[in-house]
Amino acid sequence: MTNIVINPYAISTQLVGIIPEAVVKYYCINCSSYEVFMPPGVLKHLKKHDHWDDFLQYHTDIPNMIAVPDYAGQNPKEPGTIELYKVMSEHILIAIKMNPNSGLFLGSFYKLDNGAQKIQKRLRTGRIHPFSFFV
Repeated sequence: MTNIVINPYAISTQLVGIIPEAVVKYYCINCSSYEVFMPPGVLKHLKKHDHWDDFLQYHTDIPNMIAVPDYAGQNPKEPGTIELYKVMSEHILIAIKMNPNSGLFLGSFYKLDNGAQKIQKRLRTGRIHPFSFFV
């Protein structure tokens, strides 16, 4: 696997991970690459929505969270997205979106409140699946 280092203070778009092809294909996301990028505007978003501390705590783990999530799914209100979930000390959600011009990008990153319960509910409703479902 490529060694990806995320700079939380970057002022340019940076590579943050490579999403498993099987997840992208399952959700019919049409993209030319499985690389996930993070434009600098996402850092502003994370700060504005009080996710900055979560991001700083886990930013070094993001490439692995993207490559080997515990769960993956799709927000039914946003069909061009993929949600990846990783259970660390908390339940982390990584929202990956598709821009037709620039490809896959990290749209948001945060700890889920009541994460265990939300994961179980989303599994029951079929919104998400264990990662083993895709591989």
